[in-house]
Amino acid sequence: MKQQILPLELPPTFEAKDFIVSSSNEEAYLWLMRWPDWPNQCLAIYGEEGCGKTHLSHIWKENTNAQYLKGQDFNSINLETLLRESHLFILDDAHLIEKEEKLFHFYNHLIDGGGGLLLLSRTPPAHWSIELADLRSRLNAISALKIHAPDENLLCQVIQKMFSDFQIYVDSAVITFLLKHMERSFESARLWVEALNIYTLIKKRSITIPLVKEILLEKGLADIHP
Repeated sequence: MKQQILPLELPPTFEAKDFIVSSSNEEAYLWLMRWPDWPNQCLAIYGEEGCGKTHLSHIWKENTNAQYLKGQDFNSINLETLLRESHLFILDDAHLIEKEEKLFHFYNHLIDGGGGLLLLSRTPPAHWSIELADLRSRLNAISALKIHAPDENLLCQVIQKMFSDFQIYVDSAVITFLLKHMERSFESARLWVEALNIYTLIKKRSITIPLVKEILLEKGLADIHP
């Protein structure tokens, strides 16, 4: 009977010292550091899942003591209670907010009261499906900054950090080899790191190039080269 192993899932670290600034995210990072010098006291940062939006927002949270909320939670939370707790907010997955009137009044209250708002999403606010004209006007006026696809150097550092979050050491040569065969995206990096973490626990082996080759072969990927 094959033994099943449940890997220890450690929460990722979101400290400022762990954030890697590169050409793909530098503009968003610099704008974040400009607070409170934001147009309309609001800023939107968007990009693919795993690109570093949440990490960036936690840096701003630590600098400003802003309150962090998921878009799904905003739909059900009491607005009066929320506004008594803080005047600075982060709305992650903000494109999932369904209560347009609620978001409109929330935005107006924050701006009128000298507060601030950081929106995180996969797409810019101008592309969200919004029916309320006044809210659409507000969202269109927010400066939106994209975190772009990572280059090889950034992906290498990101993968190293992900392994570090799992408390796993992986030689840089292994990561270089992996980068030749994986899709160049943050999401692909996350999936590979999680898969390798589970695979190495089951096989009771270190993460090496031969191990990565085995997984590639199991997946039926051709053209495996050094």
